[in-house]
Amino acid sequence: MNRRTIVTLNSLPDVGSGGLERRTTAAEDRVLRARHDEVVRRLSEETERVGSPKVMITVPDRDISLMQSELASQAAAAREGLPSHALEARFGTGRTGGDWWGWLKSTFDWVDRGDYHVIVRPPDGAPIDVEADLGERFRIAMFGDWGTDLYGAPKIVEQIRAQGPFDLLMHLGDVYYSGTIDEVQERLVDPWPKDVARWSRTLNGNHEMYSGGYGYFDVALKALDQPSSYFAYQNKHWLCAGLDTAYVDHDMDSKQVGWLNRLISAAGRRKVVLFSHQQLFSRLDHQGPKLKKALASLLNSRIITAWYWGHEHQCVLYDRHPAYGLTARCLGNGGIPEPRKKQVKNAVTESSIGDLAWKRLAATDDSPSCLVLDGPNRFVEGEEEKFGPHGFMTLEFNGPTLHERVFHADGTLLREHQIG
Repeated sequence: MNRRTIVTLNSLPDVGSGGLERRTTAAEDRVLRARHDEVVRRLSEETERVGSPKVMITVPDRDISLMQSELASQAAAAREGLPSHALEARFGTGRTGGDWWGWLKSTFDWVDRGDYHVIVRPPDGAPIDVEADLGERFRIAMFGDWGTDLYGAPKIVEQIRAQGPFDLLMHLGDVYYSGTIDEVQERLVDPWPKDVARWSRTLNGNHEMYSGGYGYFDVALKALDQPSSYFAYQNKHWLCAGLDTAYVDHDMDSKQVGWLNRLISAAGRRKVVLFSHQQLFSRLDHQGPKLKKALASLLNSRIITAWYWGHEHQCVLYDRHPAYGLTARCLGNGGIPEPRKKQVKNAVTESSIGDLAWKRLAATDDSPSCLVLDGPNRFVEGEEEKFGPHGFMTLEFNGPTLHERVFHADGTLLREHQIG
């Protein structure tokens, strides 16, 4: 396995030491120190929550993700600074030569300018909006939050190769830490098994946008022959649409919403399946109202059959939504080690497969009831019991039916359902 550098709390330098170069005024220094202290505080909280100082730590925060990307990049540029076989980054070697303060200033300033890559949209006008006419029967292999090239992510590739070929291979988004050009190349494009499917697609995630989206739009889309960040496929029975919910964080702009409404209006009696990085609702996390507002007319019309997303590093199978009539799945367990949640561990076990279990959680005002996959992660060496399992899904469309299968990263079939 290609061992990628990880960044933990121990990777950060001591800003109280006298050897750090300062390139700021007194006022700038106060602002920069406050932002630095917030980075340290949030990483400290995450480290305490995870309880494992040597395992990859991620936080959905732009400043933290960019800082982690830079530290990992430095470690990769100066491997002699790492102990033999170590993964953890250490500051003080590489391109910046230890100028932590100067790097923080330049990085935070760049982020504040909002210098994002322009969004790449599908061509205007149907029928070009729909990329390809699928056959009567087609297969999709799918994983989310996979862009680490660590832990279960390489194992997932092995199993997808073993089960292929597929018509479409789809990543539901997030390349860690902040989707820089180097990270997208090394953690998404290089390990991507492009030859296993007719088409390859990757959705835009919030971590890709933390560095402005350049790795995603300039590297990932080009490498996968993907013309835009949102897209659609259809056959006689199904319309499948991949959405960009990250360019406008956890939302869609009016142009993309109009594109989706036009596609669905022209879909006739076809059943609609959506794919996105961020979630419409959540049983385990907080969810803002923006996607619900953007797609209110579609949701209230109950025209969407199924929706697949990532973002949360879990595998969650939701019961049919009582108001929207759709079946939703969270598949964000492709490569990030996610601490096992106490509310899941303590929930009632509905079924077991070896040391893994499907746990039942009751509905809330925001979310239907659901099953959550729980158990150890066999690929986080020495910390297996602390983290939830990695895995992927396959979807088989056969006429008007959709058959989904949930797999562990080692290829074990964990559950299967028929939708439609």
